[in-house]
Amino acid sequence: MLASRFAGLYRLVYNKYYIDEIYSRVFVEGPVLGKGMGSAFAVFDARVIDGVGVDGSAWLTRVISRITIWWDTWIVDGSVNLLGWLVWVLNLPTRALQTGLVQRYALWMATGVVLLMLYYVQRYWSLFFSS
Repeated sequence: MLASRFAGLYRLVYNKYYIDEIYSRVFVEGPVLGKGMGSAFAVFDARVIDGVGVDGSAWLTRVISRITIWWDTWIVDGSVNLLGWLVWVLNLPTRALQTGLVQRYALWMATGVVLLMLYYVQRYWSLFFSS
């Protein structure tokens, strides 16, 4: 009784607002680009989503990677290598003196003590025995 009274509304609700039919006509078998909107979405997916989104992000990642590799190689590693080279060059005299042989260190200390003694002997000699 209610179905016959509101036949149009009943048919609309019974067919779920014709959503499946609309989807089928527009996206599956519609006239847009031959196969319908599905074809248009396939083109959009291939060119925009895959092209810009996936391929574009891959390209951007490669570019940023090359920039960071250059920065790390020439700026960071270059600075560290330059500092290491400067330290190596500037400590050359110290490296020549520091051999790690305790006997040589004892010889240098004894030489220093003898030189100090000679200095003080010469100084006092000139004080007492000059003019």
